[in-house]
Amino acid sequence: MKVASIFSLALYLLLLLGTIRGGATSLAKFVAINDVPAISYAMWQALIAALILLAAGFLKTRRFPSFRQAGIHYLFCGTVGASVPNVLFFIAIENINAGAMAVILTLGPIFTYALLLGLSRDTIEPRRLIGLAFGFFGGILIALSGQESITSINSFYLVALLCPVLYASMSVYVSCRISSPEHPLLMAGATQLVSFAVLLPISLATQQVHLLWVTPDLTDGLIILHGIIGATAYALLFKIIDLAGPVFYSFSSYIIAITGVIWGMLLFSEQLTLAFIVATLAIFSGLYLVNTRHQSVESAND
Repeated sequence: MKVASIFSLALYLLLLLGTIRGGATSLAKFVAINDVPAISYAMWQALIAALILLAAGFLKTRRFPSFRQAGIHYLFCGTVGASVPNVLFFIAIENINAGAMAVILTLGPIFTYALLLGLSRDTIEPRRLIGLAFGFFGGILIALSGQESITSINSFYLVALLCPVLYASMSVYVSCRISSPEHPLLMAGATQLVSFAVLLPISLATQQVHLLWVTPDLTDGLIILHGIIGATAYALLFKIIDLAGPVFYSFSSYIIAITGVIWGMLLFSEQLTLAFIVATLAIFSGLYLVNTRHQSVESAND
C-alpha cells in the first residue's frame, strides 16, 4: 500500500476514533441523567466490551488470556484502571458538562508522566515540566469554571479529575510491572471482564442492578452501544498505531476533546466560557509539551 494511502486511512480512522470517543461522553451523560446507577452502567459497559474484545483476541491469537499467569495484573488493571474510574466517570458526568469531561479525560498522558517522575521511571525535562504545569492549571481552571464563583470548586469536577489519574496509574503499572504482556486485545478484554466481575457483586449488594432486558428502551440501547464503542476504540487504537505509530495516535486526544465539546453543545446546549476555552488551550499545550520528547526520539530514530 502506498504511503499516501496508509496516511489517508490512518487519518480517517483517527477522525473516526476521535468522533465516537468524543461522543461517548455525551452518550454517557444522557444515560446517567436517566437514573441508571453508575455501578450498574459501568458493569454492563465492561461486560459488553469484554465479550467483544475477548472474541476479537481469540480470533487473532486462537487463545484466551491466562488468568493463572497474570491474574494479579488483571485484578489491578480491572479494579484500579477500569472499575473505579469508570464508576467515578458515570457519577461525575451526571453533574458536569459532557464537553468538560471530554477535555478532562485527555489529561491521561500528563498524569502518566507525573507518576513516572514520582517513581523515578522517567527523566526530568524542563519542557515537559512546563507541560505538566499547563495541564494541572487547565484541570484546576475547568473545576473552577464549573461554579458561579471562581473561588469555589465543583466537587464533581474533582471526581472527574480522578478518572485520568487512575487510567494513568494502570498505564504505568502495565509498563513497569508486566514484562511479557498478552496480545493487547486479550489484555483489554481480560481487564474489562475483571471489571465486570468486581462490579457485579457490588451492584447486587447495594441493590443497584439495572436489568437491560426488563422494559428495554433507548437508554438500555445506549448502554449496549457504549460497550461496543469501548471495544471499537481499542481496536482502532491498535490499527492506527500499526499504520502510523504512537505519536500520530496521540493526536486523537485533541480530536476527542474537540468533538466531545461539540457533541455537548449540540445535544445539551452547553455553553463555552472564556475560562473553559483558556483551560482547554492550556491542557492542549501541556499535552504537546509532554509528548515532545517522544516525537523527538522517534524523529531521531528515523
